[in-house]
Amino acid sequence: MRASAASARPEARRRRGGVAGVSSWYATLAKPALTPSDSVFLLVWLVLYALMATALAIIWTRDSEKHPTEGWVRFYFVQLLFNAAWTMFFFGLHAVFTAFIDILVLGFILLCLVAGACEIDRRAAYLLLPYLAWVIFAAYLNFGIWWLN
Repeated sequence: MRASAASARPEARRRRGGVAGVSSWYATLAKPALTPSDSVFLLVWLVLYALMATALAIIWTRDSEKHPTEGWVRFYFVQLLFNAAWTMFFFGLHAVFTAFIDILVLGFILLCLVAGACEIDRRAAYLLLPYLAWVIFAAYLNFGIWWLN
């Protein structure tokens, strides 16, 4: 009885979409060269979200009469949707190619955001550059996983 209950727990977590399900599926994939460890992903995303939030705060608090920021802020939230959608496509649905298309669109949106931020406040644009670089790198990883699997 104990053995069957213990062995059912990881399966229950997979069905609920828990960490065990994500890591077990991801662990089985062939990955391209330069794929970082899981702990690197966590650290990078913590730093990137801090930079992204700071960039948003810089733009959001600008005098909107001197620099119209409303459209930029809306577009920023659109990119967050694409960011979240990538996670759903890749890890939730295991739709690796769909996730790749999503990340390409996300990269284009980020290019537009960086260009728009340059016109409003260059500091925000500079803060978004590491995010853009990471998305380009993540697109390489995503494509590599699709190609290899």
